[in-house]
Amino acid sequence: MLSSGKTFKIFLVMLLFASSSLTVTPRLQMAQGLPDQTALPTYWPSVYFCNGTAFSYDETFTGGVGDTITIALVAFNLTDNKVDDPGGEGSCPLGNLEGFDVQISWNPTVLQYVSHTVTVPVEDYPSPIPPSPYAGILHEEAFELVNKVNETDAIPNAEPGTMAWFAYSIMPGAAVFNGNGTFFTMTFNVISRGSSPLKLTNLNLSGEGAESRKVKFLHKFDGVFRTVDAPTADFTFWPNIGVENKSVIFNASASYSPDKNLSISKYIWDFDDGTNATVNDPIISHSYVRRAEAYAVSLVVEDSNGTRSSPETQYVSVVKKRNVKINDVSLMPAAKVLANRTVDVKILLENDGGAEYENCTVRAYYNATAVNWTDISTTDWIKIGEVNVSIKGQPAPEHLTWNTTGVPLVDAYYYVLANATLVPYEDPKDNNKTSRDPILVTSTQLRDVAVEDLECGWSDAFEFPVLNGEKTTFQITVKNEGTENETSVNVTLYNGSSLLTSWNQTIPYGQTVKLKHVRSFDVGAYNITGRATIGGDVDPDNDIKRKTLQVIRTPKLNFTYDPKTPYVNQTVSFNASASYHGEPGVNIIEYKWYLLDPRGTSRPHSNGPDLINITNQFREEGEWRMVLSVTDSYHITYSAHRTATLAYQIGVTIDVQAPPRFPIDYIILLVVVVIIVVAVLAVIIYRRRRLKT
Repeated sequence: MLSSGKTFKIFLVMLLFASSSLTVTPRLQMAQGLPDQTALPTYWPSVYFCNGTAFSYDETFTGGVGDTITIALVAFNLTDNKVDDPGGEGSCPLGNLEGFDVQISWNPTVLQYVSHTVTVPVEDYPSPIPPSPYAGILHEEAFELVNKVNETDAIPNAEPGTMAWFAYSIMPGAAVFNGNGTFFTMTFNVISRGSSPLKLTNLNLSGEGAESRKVKFLHKFDGVFRTVDAPTADFTFWPNIGVENKSVIFNASASYSPDKNLSISKYIWDFDDGTNATVNDPIISHSYVRRAEAYAVSLVVEDSNGTRSSPETQYVSVVKKRNVKINDVSLMPAAKVLANRTVDVKILLENDGGAEYENCTVRAYYNATAVNWTDISTTDWIKIGEVNVSIKGQPAPEHLTWNTTGVPLVDAYYYVLANATLVPYEDPKDNNKTSRDPILVTSTQLRDVAVEDLECGWSDAFEFPVLNGEKTTFQITVKNEGTENETSVNVTLYNGSSLLTSWNQTIPYGQTVKLKHVRSFDVGAYNITGRATIGGDVDPDNDIKRKTLQVIRTPKLNFTYDPKTPYVNQTVSFNASASYHGEPGVNIIEYKWYLLDPRGTSRPHSNGPDLINITNQFREEGEWRMVLSVTDSYHITYSAHRTATLAYQIGVTIDVQAPPRFPIDYIILLVVVVIIVVAVLAVIIYRRRRLKT
């Protein structure tokens, strides 16, 4: 018989445990085990039906009709570690077990309950009870909250379908449990041929030492029992990732009956979207009308004797579309190559569908005949090579090497065609692409350098025009488009006829160099020329590029306001008509007004092309700041990272004062004067009336 003190302790523990973990209505977030997984994960705890093997699980228990079997439910890898709760409820324990709430179900037409043993506490069950490899669970002093088994009627307050419910907790002050342990063992008689799920209908673990006491991160594995002669369900499906409103083909031909005299007569499908089907053919197709990360597709087969298998479940992802496309094909070197040398073929691929990864084969070809651009399939293409790729979301380059030995013609131009094999249900229009330009395969050594680009402007961004006082950055891009390495390329940069700078460069064939120069210029327009020269250049027309550099003046900003000392809620007029742009022919196209209140908080006021004049009422006293920022017809405006644009902004501090108060002395004097005037008037009126009488 329990003492009153211990009874009260148990009552308190029951309240605490019920509030932290023994709530059967909400479901915990659990990581489900993959269907083909056999080794237990070690980064979170696992709860599974054990068939006698430590550190792994076997989801199938077997036996024959008339046999007696015993199962064990165990916990693996309970630790003192904690993780952040994604729901924002603090940290969650991965162990420190204080109690558990376990509910299970089975098929009572196949398995008939005989007995069970809850192995709590571990001090009473220090040795494993087969088939578990682990001792008991929870430490002394532990007590029972729920211990019920009922195969025929619903257990009150349990999850639907529950046939056994076990819940235990420790007393305050008892040691928490970590490691591996056994919740219970349960014995059944096998009473008929067939299969039975061993299902965890509910699982809650309570862990001490974190803000959220639930052990939320768990791998939960259901188990299966089947008689040795029961049929087995198995299936494959195509494609591996489905597409909305497109057929997924399920093939259950791998399902079988161990009894050679029996065959599979029914295939019972649950597609996890509200659709079920019972068919006689092992192959069936199904379309999903909306995308989802995973549909749990389940198959049960029935043999010709009417015995059913346990469910086989596999997960099918469905996306809105699947597509692999080729964005670009480029060649290095790009223009010319000596016969028998190699060309690098760079193919830019993209997976722009909904699948996380797409697998395909990328092949490259060069044309053996003139390209028919109307229908490139009529052109004779010779294969260069292929590569198998797995593409994630962003465009990614793949490279193939083309050895030009053996091309049909030397001193001829060739294009390269890239092809990506189709993924299921994709649009094939973007799976082929040719190189933008042909490459000349020649037998003659050719020397050719080209200026590909000439840029100038403020900073490495080459912002144009340059503002007065800023330095100008020049960049000239030179490419060796010949067939030989060049060891002495003369690169020059001129302002009109004046040399700004020069370089002597080594540029391997097919390679590019970028050269920079920085210099200050006064306001004005400058004709800039970039040139690259070598002896014997076969194409001197591409050796030069020209650019115009413009350096401009900045705006001259000014605005006035009236009154100069405004009061709270008084209308203040601002006038920026005295502002103008310092560069002839350049206009201010937009005025933006900003307010900074006395606390320094920015309050955009208004902006527009015609807002030269505005009004404002200040709602509180203190030092306000009105800022005017303008944009010119080059679309240059103030930017914190560009110092010279400070001229595009001006600000004024305005001292806003409280409305003046009428002095109390004047009020008193006014009252006295009014009283005297009234008194005098009263005397005059009185005397006039006396005179009349």
